[in-house]
Amino acid sequence: MGVEVSVALGAYVRRERDRLVSREPLVRRNRSEAVKAMRNAARRLGSVWCALEETGSPDTGLVADCSWLREHLSAVRHLDVTGQRVLEHPAMTGAPAQWAAERLARSRDPARRELVRILDGPRYKAFVAALDAKADGPVPEAAAGLGDRFRAAWRPLVEELAAASAIGDDDARADALHEVRKRAKPMLDTGRGVERAYPELLRHPLRVLAALQGLLGEHQDSTVCRHTLLEWAGEAPDGHVREALYGLVEHERAAAAAVEARLPALYTELSTLRFGR
Repeated sequence: MGVEVSVALGAYVRRERDRLVSREPLVRRNRSEAVKAMRNAARRLGSVWCALEETGSPDTGLVADCSWLREHLSAVRHLDVTGQRVLEHPAMTGAPAQWAAERLARSRDPARRELVRILDGPRYKAFVAALDAKADGPVPEAAAGLGDRFRAAWRPLVEELAAASAIGDDDARADALHEVRKRAKPMLDTGRGVERAYPELLRHPLRVLAALQGLLGEHQDSTVCRHTLLEWAGEAPDGHVREALYGLVEHERAAAAAVEARLPALYTELSTLRFGR
């Protein structure tokens, strides 16, 4: 027997609010994992408030603010992930590694300064105050419909995954799979928010959905890294650096293909899943 929907969702929102606020000092200290955690919290909160608004709750402005904050955090996070994938690759040594590190800094440093600037600004402070008021206040009645909303969104997600996987062109398929991920993320976020209210209904679907989200996240990281490397290769100072970058492009292409090879088995599990079992 699950807890009340309002209790489950209220606890989830407060937990993510606390995660977001507690990571801010570490983000200011340039901690990569804190950027990731704060971005994820902003995304989860935005997903919840968006779902509530779509099921009848009044517009609070929090969806737009969560999206705004997430975009600034993502600008830094994407470069952190690319830097990790590039600079920690065994083949990236010597002059190519030095040039790549310098090129990464030229993009990341301004993005980080802009992130700190907005954290110091009035919009972020007003956002946190509004978030505190909502998180500590009553949960909107629209929360009662989130379980049914999750179940109704399942079949369209499965169909979109099948259509995306069938696209022949690599870049177009990558774009389509990213759209699938964008559909899956808010489902996962809101499902987790009410899981304690519907444990038998949602436990297994959320596990499968989390596996899909993880795979598609790895695919997107590889795709973004590959595109960044292609851009950098066009700026490379010499053939040695360019050759090293192109070698990593092929590595990331293979990494994305390896992820896609795992999708059919997961699609089978998604398409045959029955809720409550």
